[in-house]
Amino acid sequence: MAATRRSSSVPAVRPRHLPAAPAAGLVAVVLGCSVLAGCSVVATPDSPTVPGTPQATAGPVGYVVCPDAVTPVELRSHLAEASIPLPVDGTPPLGDYAIAVSPDGRSAFVVTQSTPPGQSPRNVLIPIDLTTRHAGSPIVLPGDGDSGAVVVMHDGRTVLAASGTTIVPVDVATRAVGRPLDLGTGRTVSGMALSPTSDTLYALVPDGVVPVDTATATAEAPIPTGLTVSSVSSPHGLVVSPDGSTLWVAGQGPPDFGGRVVPVSTATGVVGTATNFDAFGITDPAALAITPDGSQLLVADSANNWIDTVLTADPAQPLTPLRLPTGTGTATASGADHPTDVVTSPEDVGAFVVTGLGTVLPYHPSHRTYGTPIRVCTGATSMAVFVPD
Repeated sequence: MAATRRSSSVPAVRPRHLPAAPAAGLVAVVLGCSVLAGCSVVATPDSPTVPGTPQATAGPVGYVVCPDAVTPVELRSHLAEASIPLPVDGTPPLGDYAIAVSPDGRSAFVVTQSTPPGQSPRNVLIPIDLTTRHAGSPIVLPGDGDSGAVVVMHDGRTVLAASGTTIVPVDVATRAVGRPLDLGTGRTVSGMALSPTSDTLYALVPDGVVPVDTATATAEAPIPTGLTVSSVSSPHGLVVSPDGSTLWVAGQGPPDFGGRVVPVSTATGVVGTATNFDAFGITDPAALAITPDGSQLLVADSANNWIDTVLTADPAQPLTPLRLPTGTGTATASGADHPTDVVTSPEDVGAFVVTGLGTVLPYHPSHRTYGTPIRVCTGATSMAVFVPD
């Protein structure tokens, strides 16, 4: 997929620039590019990945993250594989962890919190070798506060981890931590979405969305959406359309703080008319996903335990919500609990909902039906999907 020109990013807002020099004692890593890796100025989906071992799987795999483990799930067979232990101390707050997978499917990265005995909590990034199913030692991140979002750049060489109000770049090859990009007081990062067609990152913060030019480490002024962030911690409260033209953001909005989804033009930063779920009583959209063809938005409502569907061609008329099934699952995981995440995969495979029961629930967007729950690690909060070429 060809990258769009930078002019398609948000030109209507005024950027805030970082200092040109890296912090003393740190490797010169900027958001989206490490000088040691020799990557190009703009990271695009067509950038080459680092050669090495073969891909970990021949089919789509979902990686579900929990407080102390990651469970791989083969999405076509709905088979949960043995969980990968995470080397963390203590238990991070519920939802204060997220996972992303490299473009080549060889690595995953978990951002979470670790509290060594006798020490204060610290945010860390844990790399996972998916070919050996082994988690490496944690990389300590600067910054305090929530650590609930992480993305891997298109070239696979840099990871961007949320740490409180900052976005921290980490070089994959060297584990070097670069200069954090601070979005400002009160702007804790609740979610991040990388455009599939450009080098622009979108960070979800309490007062809107902050576009970030990762090629220049530049944060632009927040785009006010009029929505509050969900009370359920999820890294997927926003998503970019497959063609990169529209950013969709979920949250609660006026006048009664009901569930809303708003479109934002990535070319102009203009916020469109909100999709309103008041007719269904939806109150707390925790996560948002878009189907591969861009035709449907799937909204996980954590208050009412259902999935709502928005047709992107007619967002003013959302479909009737489909409640998560009850009375299914295993003896230790039956019924439905608050959905915390929803992700999509190839159209013939469908979507998957992460629930608070420690299960992943298959969902077919075309048929609007659920499958049998898949048991995963305890405390599952979010999920990342790898789809091989």
